Amino acid sequence: MASSPTAAELAAADAERREIVARYDAGPNRAGREQDEAPDPEYSPNQLDHFGFYHRSGIPAEVLAAEDRIKQADGKREAKWRKMLAPSNQAGAGAASRFSRWHKVCSKNAAGELTFSLKFARRVYKGIPEKYRYPVWYELLCIDDARKQSPVAYSEVLQFARLRSPDVRQIDLDVNRTYRNTDFYRVRYNPRQRVLFNVLVAYSMYNIDVGYCQGMSQLAAFLLLYFNDEEETFFALSQLFTDKRHAMHGLFIPSFPKLYRYIELYQQCLKKFLSRVDKHVHVKHAVPVTAYTVKWFMQVFLDCVPFSLAIRIWDVFMAIGEPAVVGMAFNLMRLHSRRILRLRSDEDLLHYFGQVLPSDYSFSEDEVLDGLRDCLADMRAASLLPGLSREAELPRTPFSFEPGHRLDDSVVEQRRASQNNVESMMRRSLQRRLSPSAASAASANGGNDLVVSTGSNGVATGDQSETASAQQPVATDSTVVVTAF
Repeated sequence: MASSPTAAELAAADAERREIVARYDAGPNRAGREQDEAPDPEYSPNQLDHFGFYHRSGIPAEVLAAEDRIKQADGKREAKWRKMLAPSNQAGAGAASRFSRWHKVCSKNAAGELTFSLKFARRVYKGIPEKYRYPVWYELLCIDDARKQSPVAYSEVLQFARLRSPDVRQIDLDVNRTYRNTDFYRVRYNPRQRVLFNVLVAYSMYNIDVGYCQGMSQLAAFLLLYFNDEEETFFALSQLFTDKRHAMHGLFIPSFPKLYRYIELYQQCLKKFLSRVDKHVHVKHAVPVTAYTVKWFMQVFLDCVPFSLAIRIWDVFMAIGEPAVVGMAFNLMRLHSRRILRLRSDEDLLHYFGQVLPSDYSFSEDEVLDGLRDCLADMRAASLLPGLSREAELPRTPFSFEPGHRLDDSVVEQRRASQNNVESMMRRSLQRRLSPSAASAASANGGNDLVVSTGSNGVATGDQSETASAQQPVATDSTVVVTAF
């Protein structure tokens, strides 16, 4: 066990933390910055795409085609979404909903699961128009509820974390390399980088079990592209980590229980539905499953597929949670199975997963989402849908702290070890297959606690859920429980 830090070491860490925080407070034009910082990336306006990303060699034809598809689709769909939801309070927070008709498309059943009208479910797969993506995500993540239920105000968490978080240095390093090829984060210490830094530092002391791990900066930066302000983004990140639909907490804690559960379900899907692909990738060419799936699962396909497709995947993920993640991994392999089977080495396969797919997916967004819906239907029929998150995947430490509290040294060391593990898994291939013991532990108590079936009233229920008569369906249309979306 590492020895406790000395008073001098603690003082040095405090001084470094204060210096880093001061840089963000001073902003991009602070004195002396040009002497100790690399210059900001330089781009021309004609290299900027619809989503705010720069392309040094010009905007690729695939991106331009995606932009046209999105603009045409949004033009057709905005009026339908406006009629379905009746926006009422998009500018303010704290009201019952930002939509007058939200209660007609979404509610909670007796088991606390979200249910949606079939119309809403179908339209989410077709894509939420950009105009409504932010308020719909806001409602799906129940941000107002998260604010009310938080034991401490965001401003208090942030003030405390800026003084005490042991993760400030690592967060600063990661903010400096997160989405720097976008218009939003290109300039070092600009307002958007400052907000990203604050959100991550605050969350590192709000969720003590996780603290901060590599990969979280990408998630928070992505949320900031759509959420209006710092506090909303903080609670959106918190909901993604802690609510039972998403529970990304289990992907980042030291034992990675959710990551191994996802991998086990994914492997079961391949063995059942794509056995040739499974043998070609994992047996013939011995590619470790963790060599390419870790980033898929921990970042929900951000930077793993074109951005125009990633946001469509996130529309579904926001609504149904983890089934979308494993389902999309299965869907990706099914859609690209012919091309994958033509690849002749492990290097070719890893290059395809890591370099080709993020830029050239070869299928339109609508084709991919149709495939995702089909894959989820197949997983459901085979009892391979992920169940509700388990207790081991949820936070154990209360979200509160005492003023002046300094994290116990053992907690700090555990968090550093977790950060190192995550960074290792995210940056390079693991030179081993998922061991039988790890797979056995990941699948303990089964990976499918909720086996979804459809009742006679059109409501999808699980073997362990309440009966249909005890559920509270939404007012219009047939309804679907979130896992059978």
